[in-house]
Amino acid sequence: MFKTICKNFRKLAAGSAFAAATAVFATAAAANFAALPAASAADGSVTVPPLKILSEPLPNWKSGDWGAPAGKWLAATPAAALDYAKTRAAALAAEKSRDWPAALTAWERVLDRTSCSETQREEARLRVRALRQEVQPNTDPAKARKWTVLALIYKTIDFEGKTRDGKKTRFQTVMKQSDLDEIGARLGAFRDLVFLWSNGLLVLEFDTVVVEEPPKHLSGVWGGYALNIGDVGPAVKKYAKERGKKYNTIISYVNHRGGPGPNIPSPGFAAATYGIVGHFDNAGYIMVPYWSNKWPTEPLGEAELHEWLHQIDDVVHKTLGYPRGTTRSSDDGRHVGDNRPGGDHEYKKPRRVHTWCFLYRHIMQEHMTRQIWSELTTIAPHGPKPGKCIKILKNDAQ
Repeated sequence: MFKTICKNFRKLAAGSAFAAATAVFATAAAANFAALPAASAADGSVTVPPLKILSEPLPNWKSGDWGAPAGKWLAATPAAALDYAKTRAAALAAEKSRDWPAALTAWERVLDRTSCSETQREEARLRVRALRQEVQPNTDPAKARKWTVLALIYKTIDFEGKTRDGKKTRFQTVMKQSDLDEIGARLGAFRDLVFLWSNGLLVLEFDTVVVEEPPKHLSGVWGGYALNIGDVGPAVKKYAKERGKKYNTIISYVNHRGGPGPNIPSPGFAAATYGIVGHFDNAGYIMVPYWSNKWPTEPLGEAELHEWLHQIDDVVHKTLGYPRGTTRSSDDGRHVGDNRPGGDHEYKKPRRVHTWCFLYRHIMQEHMTRQIWSELTTIAPHGPKPGKCIKILKNDAQ
């Protein structure tokens, strides 16, 4: 198995497979656009295409070919610490007998139910990386944990503000139907990648609202304007009450270009997020100052996935109580040859690869275990937090 990883690594390093692997995202994006109903061309709505069960037949960066012989895809375990040495020994014994589902489960237990050092956790993640391909993930969305998302798309913007040179002006922008269609496709691609890389254990459930009334205020952020938490508060309360729902994530889109006057000054980011900080019944908040603002080589849904992973990082460490370092930030990427301290050095992006999605997959597939995926919630659990039973040690566990 590990020889296969090295073999695929050499193939990818040769260069041609990088383009092929990136084509997975391009194909998914094209499918999301194709799934949009023709009737949406003029009705002013946003349509999120149906969930597509993606597969990855191509070699993965440092990861071999991801999966497929059938196997158990979830093994629930109580929030009680296990002995590191015994759990590791059970994992190695299962590998020796070629019981890949049992081996994967045991190595995941090393990560989420034992106290050990970062070096020992790195060994477990390497084993998990190789074993993922041998165990069939869940492909039935009905069995997945639901993660509710309220997407607010502000169709028009109309407010008084200042240009970058300090002149007062009136900013007015309107989203075209093509903008609304692209947002729907972006949300669809975002949801498809979450289902794929959570091993089918989490499915995003969207409520999308095209808000006709302009927001009363846009906040000044990083030299530009964006919808801050307070700016969307009234709309979130209104639609949550109408639907009788509590949401895990709120995401807003506003158009910064395409008006009769000057473009709205944009902040210094393509999107930004607030973690689980007590607003909106503990939902995370993502703001997208939208202007077809993905990079030309960036897959649809990448910006949304990047920001959402910040919220998941918050949930794992704060809500569930796992020790800091259990998972990694989506900002922790490093290029090949970048050896600065910090960051996630287990995946390094070659500069010729024009997406960070492989880093996000590494976080979701190797730092996150199936157990942790099954525990995710924005509401602190009653009783002990499951992650409080372990620590990341400075020295190796014996």
